[in-house]
Amino acid sequence: MRKLITSGLLLCGALALQAQTFVKPTMKVKETSFAVITDKGTYQACEAEFKAYQEILGDEGLPTFIVYNDWRKPEDVKKVIAKLYKKNNLEGVVFVGNVPIAMIRKAQHMTSAFKMDESKYPWRDSSVPSDRFYDDFDLQFDYLKQDSAETNFFYYNLAIESPQKIQCDIYSARIKAIDNGEDPYAQISRYLKKAIAEHKSGNKLDQFFSYTGDGSYSNSLVAWTPEVHTIREQMPKVFDREGRARFMRYNFSDYPKDDVINMLKREDLDLSIFHEHGLPERMYLSGSAATQTWNSHMDAMKYYWRGLARRYENRPKDFKDMLERMHNKYGLDSTWISGWNDPKVIEEDSLRNLRTGIILPEVTQMKPNSRMVIFDACYNGDFREKDYIAGRFIMSEGKCVVTFANSVNVLQDKMANEMLGLLGMGARVGQWAKLTNILESHITGDPTIRFKSINEVDCDALLKAPYNEAQMLELINSPYADVQNLALHRLYRNKYAGISDLLRKTYETSPYMMTRFTSLALLEKLNDKNYQEVLLLSINDSYEFIRRTTIRMMQHIGLNEYIYPQIKNYVEDNLSERVAFNVELGLHVFDEAAVNAAIEKVMAETHIAIDKDKFRKALERSGRNRSMQKELVDKNTAERWRLTYCNSLKNYMAHAGVDGFINILKDNTESDQLRIRLLQALAWFTHSYRKADIMQTCDQLAKDKKLSAELREEAKRTYYRLKD
Repeated sequence: MRKLITSGLLLCGALALQAQTFVKPTMKVKETSFAVITDKGTYQACEAEFKAYQEILGDEGLPTFIVYNDWRKPEDVKKVIAKLYKKNNLEGVVFVGNVPIAMIRKAQHMTSAFKMDESKYPWRDSSVPSDRFYDDFDLQFDYLKQDSAETNFFYYNLAIESPQKIQCDIYSARIKAIDNGEDPYAQISRYLKKAIAEHKSGNKLDQFFSYTGDGSYSNSLVAWTPEVHTIREQMPKVFDREGRARFMRYNFSDYPKDDVINMLKREDLDLSIFHEHGLPERMYLSGSAATQTWNSHMDAMKYYWRGLARRYENRPKDFKDMLERMHNKYGLDSTWISGWNDPKVIEEDSLRNLRTGIILPEVTQMKPNSRMVIFDACYNGDFREKDYIAGRFIMSEGKCVVTFANSVNVLQDKMANEMLGLLGMGARVGQWAKLTNILESHITGDPTIRFKSINEVDCDALLKAPYNEAQMLELINSPYADVQNLALHRLYRNKYAGISDLLRKTYETSPYMMTRFTSLALLEKLNDKNYQEVLLLSINDSYEFIRRTTIRMMQHIGLNEYIYPQIKNYVEDNLSERVAFNVELGLHVFDEAAVNAAIEKVMAETHIAIDKDKFRKALERSGRNRSMQKELVDKNTAERWRLTYCNSLKNYMAHAGVDGFINILKDNTESDQLRIRLLQALAWFTHSYRKADIMQTCDQLAKDKKLSAELREEAKRTYYRLKD
């Protein structure tokens, strides 16, 4: 048993320590503990609710500390967390009220998609609000400054020699009042009361809802339909006689918004997931309704052009160009935007647009009851804002108590449903999230919420138990896919000696799509021979998500042996739109001659009846991106374009151009600005077969004292990015 913090004030249940006040749990810490971190004003206003929350967690066997203070900087909070972790085996924290927000810079590689130019855009916009500052103790940060306007924001660079991957030591969450005109303390008080009620409910996860919005997965049915099968692997209970899994997508009706709202209002709904586009203030559910008649076609076109006219209202040149494009390309005159600046028409168009999404006030009005909601969307979880979608959901009067959402934009081609089965087997939401966190993903609400297990597995106990290698190896044979996945994750994290071979064997033999995905994802982290060879198998996997993920992985490595299987899949699996889309976008990262040879080989041998010229032209479109690579290394290209082309390398690592990029880095006649921008881009070549050559060049630049300090620093930063 770990030693508790002691003081002469234990008799009154609290003790003061360096300006923080600790309210201790009444029970002793045996296995793990939890902490509520809040500000003094919130604690004093909601003291009864905090203590009731502390008591209910104690009843569940989770001793809970409450720590409050007028926090001045994130480091003060982090010190408290570290102390509790060391002395009381802390498993998680929740930040309630006014707790400092760390705004992270120089760490965009830890996000799934965020790549905003930090030198061009304001710090507030180009930084990532992230609580990985608090819950991953190995990450190191360099303090930059406090925001002068929003004083609760503190900016940090990820330190050069910091670990470059996220492995959270604890889980974290935020409960923050929203700016809706209601007293902040009243909001938090009401929220804590409904969280307590949910802890007492004994609810099982047997009612599930998934919604896929317009634009997700290229609107591909082939990409959408497997979710039914993966959810059946993960949460079979939602498909049995009493359970219910419902799946909906944007085109089930012209405007599915009302159906979605009605679903969220269901009293029995346990878990919902939204694959959609988003902003802090909006969920984008659908686009323009499909049209069937000539009149409806015309109406939709006029609506589109009126919206474009309003966008260009204060940009005369763009407005003129739009009119010329309408006339010259489509044969349309100005009557097609008639009414674009008429207040009545503007209002009608605005109401029409509103039918395609859910905005903040509507969340409050609907009172969502889905106990947990996952937003697989951009910005719905942007907790730096005074009001945001994820916050509205938990602060509503409905039964929603926890959400999982992203603070910035997020990649579509990621596994949003990863490890969901653990939630149905009693894992606390925080325990689940700890396994899947990226820099931008966050829990809003109570992270200790757990559903009653649907079977004999108690994932809460399993997750907080000390690591046992023999037990994990035994769990590889569990009948439950995500229990197997949990075992693989823990073996990987604890550096099991045979992990690579085990992952390969598991991928090759598992009947579960989700287990094969986990095996592949962990192999990617190892980036070894087994990984490179398994990709030649996974590109033909029955699970579409694995196939399209494999395309991305192959393009990140860049070996020419991956060209042929991609082109073969493009031709023979072309109805998998997202797979084909990824092939088209990324072929230019490979050697041009090898690509052309593979195209001709596939065209000569394919048994598929296709228009070969059409397919050949589609595959050769990547040449446009290849020309950017050639212009980048050409000194005759204007520098502003060369800088732009550098940025494109972050998304598509042009391995075939590495020799030319290295020549730029070594050329002292090139500007520091260009070389620094190129170094920043090459930091994304983490899996490239040319990684060692890039690292060698970076090491040479970092040690060359004749170079500017800024250039040497960026070379060192890229070196450590690639090394980790």
